[in-house]
Amino acid sequence: MSHPAPPAADAPLGDDIVRAYFQRRAMPVGLDAGFWMIGSRFSPDSRRLREFACRNRLPYRFVDLEQDRDGERMLRAADVPPGDTPLVIWFGGLVLRNPSNSELARALGLPAARPGAPIRDVLVVGAGPAGLAAAVHAAAEGLTTTVLDAVGTGGQAGDSSRVENHLGFPDGISGRELADRAVVQANRLGAEISVPATALALRPDGDLHVVRYDPGGLPLEMISRTVVIATGARYNGLDIAGFERAGVHYAATLMEARLCGGRPVAVVGGGDSAGQATLLLADVATEVYLVVREDEPGERMSRYLVDRISRHPRVVVLAHTEVAGVVGDGTLREVVVRENHSGARGTLPAQALFILTGARPNTGWLAGAVALDADGFVLTGHDAGRATGRDRPPQVLETSRLGVFAVGDVRVGAVRRVASAVADGAAAIRLLHEHLARTGSPVS
Repeated sequence: MSHPAPPAADAPLGDDIVRAYFQRRAMPVGLDAGFWMIGSRFSPDSRRLREFACRNRLPYRFVDLEQDRDGERMLRAADVPPGDTPLVIWFGGLVLRNPSNSELARALGLPAARPGAPIRDVLVVGAGPAGLAAAVHAAAEGLTTTVLDAVGTGGQAGDSSRVENHLGFPDGISGRELADRAVVQANRLGAEISVPATALALRPDGDLHVVRYDPGGLPLEMISRTVVIATGARYNGLDIAGFERAGVHYAATLMEARLCGGRPVAVVGGGDSAGQATLLLADVATEVYLVVREDEPGERMSRYLVDRISRHPRVVVLAHTEVAGVVGDGTLREVVVRENHSGARGTLPAQALFILTGARPNTGWLAGAVALDADGFVLTGHDAGRATGRDRPPQVLETSRLGVFAVGDVRVGAVRRVASAVADGAAAIRLLHEHLARTGSPVS
């Protein structure tokens, strides 16, 4: 069923409403409003829940047991042992003891895919820029559309403090706001977005496709005429002992920035994500050390980021340098670095380390379902055709399984920019229509 756009005359009013929505949504986040979370900042479960809340723009107040004595008093008053933390307290007296992401999502009313839903026209797996663009274009064309994501909307772009080179935003836009706008747009057009929902497997069912997924309990299945794979990639770690201790991060969001206020930090990476993280952290940290292997960060980083970093008084760039180790007992105290030309070693007084280096595709759930390259990225178009030897070669963004498309960072040859991911998502829907017309599949 199609969902017509509002009349053009209402467009200015709609813009005002959207702006007011985002302003009102940002206010409680900045004021630490919303639900309460009591736990240790060093707890992996506290970090997991805080990341989930941040990725889904859920306002909350974090009470750190390492610093706030009121937290300990609250636990004693509620007769909650420390082993049951983090504790989540919601309006109306709801108390959750170390909940899963799914339990927190359902308690706060995040939407979930309906069990036993009818066959979808389009099932998008992944809610980054590419997946959200596919959802917006599919829903706008009247296709029944569902989006699944394991953590939250926005993908890696949602962690970016500022996207300066996206068309239509002359002053730049945060990755978080860009994702929020896309979600509002997709929902308005009729797309269904379910978080958290982790894809587990993909299998054929005649001309249809079945995705098995975990919504945080018993695995469920969803059937669709077409599938768009938009699960993106995650950052690589560094193969050095001690890198799993507290203080090591693989994303730089407002959550991590708050933890680093008034402390020196180090960022590893030479791409745009590392540059954006450096600038975000430089606003709150006493000093930011940017560690890059190249002779200068401009080899892989956008020029506008390089220029801003070079002018920032609290950023120190360490070129042709790598991280060689970490120092600390349970928490990070120093980062050991090695200068590649001379081999000389030194230490940085960094109390947090942000690793934003190369990426690995999130394609473990696709093993045996579609053709992948040696690194696990999805083959599409002629590359996929050569891997399967089909009579009809797949279309440009189509995988080795006809009717299944791959967009964004998850595919071989992707240009890792937000605008390119959005273009992939839009193009996939056009190609998807051609597939449906060729196979004669009826559209809901």
